Amino acid sequence: MTDIELDNLYTELCHTMGGLGEQRSPLFLARFALLAMGAIGKADVVQGLLRDAADGLAESA
Repeated sequence: MTDIELDNLYTELCHTMGGLGEQRSPLFLARFALLAMGAIGKADVVQGLLRDAADGLAESA
């Protein structure tokens, strides 16, 4: 995937979430994540992506 394709897809993701609204966006992201996990098809790859996505997002106590 090229940088331009990635940028276009991210823009589409943002527009889709904006159209769905703040309340439905988390459900959309969860559904998208499940579909993406199935498309990736490799548990170890998905596990690494989950860790990378969560990195730095934990709340400080």
